[in-house]
Order: sequence, then C-alpha cells, then structure tokens
Amino acid sequence: MKMPRVFWSLFLLWAGGVNAQISFSNLFEYQLGNLPSVSPRDLSTAYNQLNLSYRYRYIKAFAKFESFTHPEAVQDYYQCTQRGVRAGNDKVAFTAGNFYEIIGRGLLLRSYEIPGTVREDIGYRVRHGFYRDLGGVLLKYQSRALELKALRARPLYNSFPPTLASAARRPSLVDGFEANVRVAQDLSIGGAYLRSEREQRLSKYSTIYLNANLPFEVQLYSEFAQQLRAEQDWFDFSEGSSHAFYASANYIAGPLGLSLEAKDYNDFVLLFNDPPPLIKEHSYVVLNRSTHVLEPDNESGWQAEASLRFNAGHTLTLNASQAENEFFGRRTVFKELFAEFEYVLDEETSVKVFADRSHDPFKLEEKRDAFGAYLDKEWPQHWGTILDVEYQIFAREALTREEVKNYAVSFTLAHARGFSVGVLWERSTDPLLADNPITDRIETKPRHWLGGTLGYKYSERHFLNAFYGKRRGGPACTAGICYEVLDFEGLEVRWTSNF
Repeated sequence: MKMPRVFWSLFLLWAGGVNAQISFSNLFEYQLGNLPSVSPRDLSTAYNQLNLSYRYRYIKAFAKFESFTHPEAVQDYYQCTQRGVRAGNDKVAFTAGNFYEIIGRGLLLRSYEIPGTVREDIGYRVRHGFYRDLGGVLLKYQSRALELKALRARPLYNSFPPTLASAARRPSLVDGFEANVRVAQDLSIGGAYLRSEREQRLSKYSTIYLNANLPFEVQLYSEFAQQLRAEQDWFDFSEGSSHAFYASANYIAGPLGLSLEAKDYNDFVLLFNDPPPLIKEHSYVVLNRSTHVLEPDNESGWQAEASLRFNAGHTLTLNASQAENEFFGRRTVFKELFAEFEYVLDEETSVKVFADRSHDPFKLEEKRDAFGAYLDKEWPQHWGTILDVEYQIFAREALTREEVKNYAVSFTLAHARGFSVGVLWERSTDPLLADNPITDRIETKPRHWLGGTLGYKYSERHFLNAFYGKRRGGPACTAGICYEVLDFEGLEVRWTSNF
C-alpha cells in the first residue's frame, strides 16, 4: 500500500530537524453488536483515527487518518481526512490545508471538533470522527490593537460520512475577512464579511460585534449578522430578513455570578455556522437527552443564570431559559427552569441535587419534571465511588394522557491507579419506545437498558474502556453541538493512546 505524501513529508521534516517534535494520538473502537431489532445481532465493525503532528520552530504539520471496516465493502474506507501545514509566530500565521476557525461568536462561521466522539448516522451506518473543519487557506495577523483574519475554504458538512465524494461533503466555497480593533483598554469593535458560493448560487453576509468591560465588573458582548441583499436595510429584524442577533452580559462579584443572554435568529441556516443556542447544557442523562435543539431558521429567546458559592464550598445554581419559534403561522414556546445545589459534606464527600421543570411543545412533552442526586465519595486506599440517580416524568397531551416516566441510575467504582468499573440502568414507560417494529403485535411494557463498563488506564498514554449490554440512544449535546446517538446492544471496546 502506498503511503500518503503527507506521511513522507512529516518523516523528512522530522529527520531534518534536530529539535523537532513529533507526536501522535490514536483512537480505536471495536463493536460486536447492532441496533436493537436489527440483523445481524453480531455485526462486527471497527473504527480507527490516527492523528499525527510535527513541529519544528515556526512550522507545524499535521494529518488525520481515519478508517472503518464493515462486512459490507461499500461501507469500508481508509482515508487521510485531514492534512495541513501552519507557519508563523505570535503575530503572523499562515495555514494551508484543514483548520478550525470561528468568526465572532459563530453567527456567520464556526468550525469545531468534539475530541473522543465518534459519529454514526442512522441512514449510512458508517462511523467517523465528530468534527467540522475548513479545507483551504487561512492568514491571521495579531497585535495589541488589531486582529485581522482572511480565509478561503470549503467547510465540511459532517452529516455525510467519508465514503461519499468530497464534493458532496464540502458543497460550499467560502471567502471571509474579519477585523477586530481595540479602540480602548476595555473596548473592542469588530466586523466580518463572508461570501459563500454553493451550486453556482452566491450569498453574501456581514457581521458587526462589540466587546466591552464595563464598570462594576460587567462584561458585555453584542453581535448582529445579516445576509446582504439589495432590497434589504441594515439592522433589519423583520420576518423577511435573514439575520442573527446575539447579546450577553456577565457580572461577577466575589461568590456571586450572574449572566443574561438574548437571541433573535431568522432564516440563518448556512450549513457552516452555529449561533449560541442559549439553552442550558446538562451533564445529567435525562436532561441532556431532553435538550432543546436550536432552530436558526426562526428562533428568539433568552437565558439567565445565577450562581452563588458559599464559604464552606457549597454552590447554588439557578437557570431559566425560553425559546420561541414560529413556522407557518404557528407559535411554539419552550421554557425551562433548573436548580442545582452542591453540598460539600467534607473533603472526601460531596452531593449534588437538582430539579428541573420544562415545557417542550416541539416534542409534545407538557409539564416535564426531573429530579436527581449525584453522590461523589472518596474512600481509604485511593478508592472512590459515584452514584447518580435521576427521574423524569411528563405527558404528551396531544397523543395520550398517559404519563411517561424515565429512570436513570449509574454506579461507578474507581481507583486512583486508573481502574474503574460501573453499571448503568435505564427504564422508560414511553409507548413510542416500547413497541418492537419487527413484530406483528404492539408491545406496551416498559423498556429497560442495562449495561456495564470497565476502564483501565495502563499509563498516562494508554486508556482502555469496554462496554457490554444495552445502551439507550437519543439526542446528546456537547459544547453547544447537538447530535443523535444510536441505540446499541452488544460489546464495545475503545483504546486511546497518546505519544
């Protein structure tokens, strides 16, 4: 097999540089199992991701290799999915190849990578890394008073797997320029222009933003982005305008922290942008799965949060959010109230309790309530345990008046030397999940998911994790990015390495 050119380039650079640094990380994931009620039950697949990085003085070269093996050859692939070179210093930098970049707060452009996450679409059933990069060139300049950025690239549409042609995965060509000027010690003003071409259709956008540190420790950020059209005025918030507005204010005074955010998005799905969602992202299982997913086509709303830290180390967090959407003359409103209190009993023991109430017309879930507790305990001889108990209840009044109850319980035993073992059990009375589609009858009994995990950290560079059992799928959100996780039944082994 011929090695890609980027591999030989990295090798030659490494061989020629005495002080050069070369590193790599690898993620290998093997699955023996399948979706529930899908044959074969013992489907054997493997995914691997290798990241290489080389650095010598002001030059950095990198490459990502991904592969997926499947019994069906049409779903197999082995590709160098990322490659590039960056040259520069603290003031000027030039990148050619694949890179990650953001304009403002992501209203116009946001690329990202969720490390350690593997994505699989229900339609293609091909696993690949969860990232959305840009392929092209990037030039950046930075000084104390001025920041400049220019790029020409093709954003990755990561809903499509690497088995598809590059033209399908990168359908848009984007040209962008951004400037940020520090006009005072605590005040900066910036703006950007972006030009997108897709299927011979040209679209132009611009954004302007302000970042200020105000008196009394108040931090303010505001940004407005809009598609440029001849017949449209600037700062047009009407329903016929393609625009996105975001503003945030933060205040910190000792143990007290306050934040307030507002949004107004309309007709602003660009396939390469991710505006701030302004919805609380939860670490709890039942709440993360119920996270409201942003709709930039038409959504306005706000989010407010307050946190208070007590002298003894206890922390109280309160969050409220609301999102309004209107499609075809129908208005829907999502609301959520969340409260969490962390109580530190001593140096070895802490407990978190939470309560959440939400109204989600998008999922037809009325008066959705959730409660839970999270207990973290350190024991002698470097042992520790984590117990997580969660409960959720709601009703779909538009479909049935029966209450739906979700339970999630997990227990983990871990040792400081890197060993851990855990068990996760979930139960749901949701009739939409109870029925088995491959049978003639309609099942109504509650559905259960039970799985066990085993983790072992061989060294600082190697970690092995295994899962066996049934795992519930559904929406999952990380770093403001929401995606669908598929159900799984069987064995999954993951090995990560870093050098």
